[in-house]
Amino acid sequence: MVYLGINVSHGASAALMINGKIEAVFQEERITKIKNFNGYPKRSIDCCVAYAAERKLKIDIAAFSTRVSDHFGLKYPISHFFTVGDYKDFYGKEYYSRIIQKKSVKNYLKKLNNDKRNSANLYLNYKKINNSNYNNIKIFNNLQKNMLVKQSRGLIKKILFLDHHTCHAYYALYSIDRKLIKKNKFAVLTLDSIGDGSNQTFWIFDNKKNKLININRSSKSELARVYKMVTLILSMKPDEHEYKVMGLAPYSKAKFAQDIYKKVFKNILTVKNCKIIHNKRPRDLYLYLEKNLKEFRFDNIAGAAQLFVEKVSSKLLGQIFSKYKIKHFAITGGVSLNIKMNKLLSELKFVKSIHVAPTGSDDSLSMGACYFLAKEKSKALENIYLGQNLFKNQKKTSSYIKKYFGNKKFVVRKNISTKKIGELLKKGEIIALAHGKEEFGARALGNRSIIANPSDYGVVKKINEMIKSRDFWMPFALTILEEKHKAFLDNSKNLSCEYMTMGFDVKKSKVKKIIAGCHPYDKTVRPQILKKIRNESYYNLIKSFYKLTGIPAVLNTSLNLHGNPIASDIHDVYKVFLNSELKYLYINNNYLIKKNIK
Repeated sequence: MVYLGINVSHGASAALMINGKIEAVFQEERITKIKNFNGYPKRSIDCCVAYAAERKLKIDIAAFSTRVSDHFGLKYPISHFFTVGDYKDFYGKEYYSRIIQKKSVKNYLKKLNNDKRNSANLYLNYKKINNSNYNNIKIFNNLQKNMLVKQSRGLIKKILFLDHHTCHAYYALYSIDRKLIKKNKFAVLTLDSIGDGSNQTFWIFDNKKNKLININRSSKSELARVYKMVTLILSMKPDEHEYKVMGLAPYSKAKFAQDIYKKVFKNILTVKNCKIIHNKRPRDLYLYLEKNLKEFRFDNIAGAAQLFVEKVSSKLLGQIFSKYKIKHFAITGGVSLNIKMNKLLSELKFVKSIHVAPTGSDDSLSMGACYFLAKEKSKALENIYLGQNLFKNQKKTSSYIKKYFGNKKFVVRKNISTKKIGELLKKGEIIALAHGKEEFGARALGNRSIIANPSDYGVVKKINEMIKSRDFWMPFALTILEEKHKAFLDNSKNLSCEYMTMGFDVKKSKVKKIIAGCHPYDKTVRPQILKKIRNESYYNLIKSFYKLTGIPAVLNTSLNLHGNPIASDIHDVYKVFLNSELKYLYINNNYLIKKNIK
């Protein structure tokens, strides 16, 4: 059976499953170059359809991962063009506050409709969506369905619309190691902003019956919304810069963060019967937070918001354990990107294991749709190097190298070993990596990465000046060899973290050796604990560095220009390399490109 999963939302994507195995996943942002593309993923679908057609396969079922989409948000994908100021008007007195007060927003909508910045090709005919039919599910679903039929040219036999959180849950379930899930009963939790009327669901996977059972749903679990509002109040972009708030939180003073939490956040939500619900949630959440956080310092606000998320989520897991005696948990949805929360949850005494799905945000819903369709015939997610190939035609690699780098700006050397790259890293050089298929999701995992010696803290400043321009408080990540990680990281519960989904404490005696990959303040890390079977070429490179230095890890950050999606194909990689101060580019464990820098 061949299944096509489609996410029409922010993080738009399409996934193709063949006989229970995910074979390809494409993210619209990587193709359109619009970060966090919000809408119909036409070009990603084209890639999946082409993949099937090349293999002379028909698609048995195509499934959209949400039944009731946010028509307004898709017609006006504000994340594509809004500034922080625009967002403050939108969530503040010009739009949302007026809706809450039942005042007219006609003038605001007229202004939004005429905003020339909303210029991206959204593929669907949104002129058919207006004030009178925003809530008409059938009209918008027909728009999607008709577009899919047209572009697939008869390759798709059947089209369905699936529940948003069911897709999240199935993705989480089939991203867990099968050996672990066969032995244990798992609680599966989805936590996000909203999808098909819910923002939290709780499921139990009965390993004896091999069945995923939905226990409850909540439409009042507003962890994501509160964190989003705090992001905006701190003058950062919501639905994108929440990770910056998380990175800022450790700088807060515990006493002050606790005080803000008690005064502002504590009574917004509560947990009852294994469900997050409203407690004394203010009617206008944004204006409430804006007003009550005015007198506090930015780092302490971040710390209080983080404390809020951790307190509520801990209580949720605690109630599930108390009632169902479940000790193994899987988490997905946008909130699961909070690696500090995941770290704290993993440290709860009753938790034996916690599995956080790679990129649990809506980007992965397309895979979840496929897993739901295949159910018990699904094969577990083995890796997430599932996107576009670096070269369209692998046999013409040398031609591509000549096309992009065959001029006086570059020096090209062939047959360069990983040992040579290890020697450059040891000397303090910073290397861009481009290899094979791109990794799916928000984390660079060695195929589109920038790497450096983690024991040299000076590389952090160099990378920021060369390309990244990160905020001063933000850390870089770390890739560490699986068999060596326990000598450096505290992981007494043997937790799996192959995709940078959790934070870990570093052993004090080892901090200096990986300091550049640690959080600058609390010295925790967000690691990719790398198994050889997942990415042998990247593993061998780090192994070469280890033999030279005794350090089984490298600093790892994504290969992209600031504010842009991760580089995808060779053209993207060339553009990033050319328009940055990066000096070295290592391609397919073979070609080393060096800039002729005077």
